[in-house]
Amino acid sequence: MNIMKPKGKKKKPAAPKKKVAPEQDSEVTSINPPMPEDDADEDSSAVRQMLSKQNKKKKKSGGFQSMGLDASVLRGVLKCGYRVPTPIQRKAIPLALEGRDVVAMARTGSGKTAAFLVPLFQRLKARSARAGARALVLSPTKELAVQTRKFCLQLGRFTGLRTACVLGGESMERQFALMHENPDIVIATPGRFVHVCVEMGLKLDSVEYVVFDEADRLFEMGFGEQLREILGRLPGARQTLLFSATLPKLLVEFARAGLSDPTLVRLDVETKIPETLRLAFLRCRPEARPHALLHLLERVVPRDQQAVVFCATRHHVEYLQSLLQGAGEAVGGSTYIYSHLDPAARKINAAKFAAKKSRVI
Repeated sequence: MNIMKPKGKKKKPAAPKKKVAPEQDSEVTSINPPMPEDDADEDSSAVRQMLSKQNKKKKKSGGFQSMGLDASVLRGVLKCGYRVPTPIQRKAIPLALEGRDVVAMARTGSGKTAAFLVPLFQRLKARSARAGARALVLSPTKELAVQTRKFCLQLGRFTGLRTACVLGGESMERQFALMHENPDIVIATPGRFVHVCVEMGLKLDSVEYVVFDEADRLFEMGFGEQLREILGRLPGARQTLLFSATLPKLLVEFARAGLSDPTLVRLDVETKIPETLRLAFLRCRPEARPHALLHLLERVVPRDQQAVVFCATRHHVEYLQSLLQGAGEAVGGSTYIYSHLDPAARKINAAKFAAKKSRVI
């Protein structure tokens, strides 16, 4: 009797039917289950999106996947390395996606550019054949506009939307040609954009999404009159977003006139200094300041790090540039820019610093 029991038990493992269930489960969650070759890519993409959504639910809510973005927009966001929205993105993007006007207070480096570009792409969705730009982004400086356009091309690479830059110091004929090519998005500085509008007789009736980036600087730099001129050319049925580090009285009045019942998003109001930034205040005699700067660049700032030096006037810039050039390799090379510098030279010098060919600017 005892000899027969083991023989009976040996027959059960011989039939591996109960082990099929885990194999079926693994097939269900597989990214590449058996399927016809024609549908493989499409079905694989659908499964990948489904798994991504399931995995995201396990993490804290409020991610880009939960915002209801189109596949082309979400793909661009993830391709740029975004996984979790920054505080300004988490608060501003849902409001903008609802079609509401927004006044957002956030410092540079908080992710505000993506906070207005993601809703922009979601609203425009794809290339349109109708005449006229549908989105307008106004920046206070040429450098910021170029930076915004570069990021716009990266973030919206899968949408097929066309972008044009209208900036001071560039060829007017080239900018006329760009506007005639019917771009979906125009990124511009106010002065030159007003000039182009007047010369071409643009009415901007097709614009449905407007962004004033770093609006406090737009007014500080004296663009108030040009901004009002642009507002007068825009249609009443539009969505407007205004991003600023501060809200001076003049800007509040402008927001009341140019925005429709805007929602205020306030972040980093108490402290506008990033936590990663270290501050130091050096006391020295006025004539010793250049020596202190040289000491900092030679002995304090690590050699593998770059440095930006801000000066009060262009004359100070030229003086320090000659001083640093005289120091030679001790400071690792320097370049310079200021507003009245020749546009070509400014672009070349900024590119040197961006390419790390100069350690100091």
